[in-house]
Amino acid sequence: MLNALDTSGFMLEGKSLSDLKLAAKQDPTQSMQVVAKQFEAMFMNILTKSMRGTNSGESLFDNGETRLYTELLDQQFSQKIAAGKGLGLADMLIQQFARNQAKPPADTAPDTPFPIKKISVPRAFTQGLPGSAQTPLPLPPKNDAAPKAFSLNLPQAAATPSAASTAQADAAMTPKQFASRFWPYAASAGRALGVAPHGVLAQAALESAWGKHEIKLADGSTSHNLFGIKANAQWSGKVAEVSTTEYVNGVPRQRTERFRAYDSYAAAFQDYTALLKSAPRYQAVLNTGDAGLFAQRLQQAGYATDPHYAAKLSSIAAGSLLRSMA
Repeated sequence: MLNALDTSGFMLEGKSLSDLKLAAKQDPTQSMQVVAKQFEAMFMNILTKSMRGTNSGESLFDNGETRLYTELLDQQFSQKIAAGKGLGLADMLIQQFARNQAKPPADTAPDTPFPIKKISVPRAFTQGLPGSAQTPLPLPPKNDAAPKAFSLNLPQAAATPSAASTAQADAAMTPKQFASRFWPYAASAGRALGVAPHGVLAQAALESAWGKHEIKLADGSTSHNLFGIKANAQWSGKVAEVSTTEYVNGVPRQRTERFRAYDSYAAAFQDYTALLKSAPRYQAVLNTGDAGLFAQRLQQAGYATDPHYAAKLSSIAAGSLLRSMA
């Protein structure tokens, strides 16, 4: 039998290969090391052949005999390198063999790659199953009538979305969803004001950042104020106090301002329409028709302190998204 530590024979030789197969059958554990060494020797031999193949020319003395002896010499070099420290490939193969031959855990089924954990099933779920010692659950009486509505009987707080969660859902809207949702309101307001609905919807998008930065109340719920309308002394409804950017002589400054709060978006559009129609300074805004002219008249009337307000508003109104809503 081949000694497990004997790596002098090359495995591609007929006798060495036969001895190796016999040793593996008689003592797999002891022959593991020599198998790994021989595999590393094969790898080294292939590597040596590849390096010699990079030689661009042949010597005048090269012939079949010299190539044969060169090949035998390469085999011996490979065998000697693998028998020593080698490249470490043999050690990695031995470690892998050892892991594969390790005994599987007690709760692992044979030939399965993952452990099978024992799961305790509640008693109520085992009733009525084959082999169960529990009394089977009674079958419901046959009833051809329509079943009653199923209810989880959840608490009222869990069944009804909170104001904060509703505000988060509104803030997650895309610009396309924003435009589709509020286009009917903008079209109605545009007809009442005599202006292009694209301009109205563009102003709601600009003031609220497409619904992502709506003015919030103290509890985190939305004020539905898409147009940034402030609460003056005549306003008697709900109020939201937030920090905002105001331009003083062209310089941006942070201030805390009071804004109107509504119960719905419909109420916000109605108040916006009533404000533009009733305030004297906005009379030049009415019946402008064109969205660009509407934006210029709004800035001239002092709707916002941003010096670039009209340009921003016109850019949004002229975009392909709002133009496609018509």
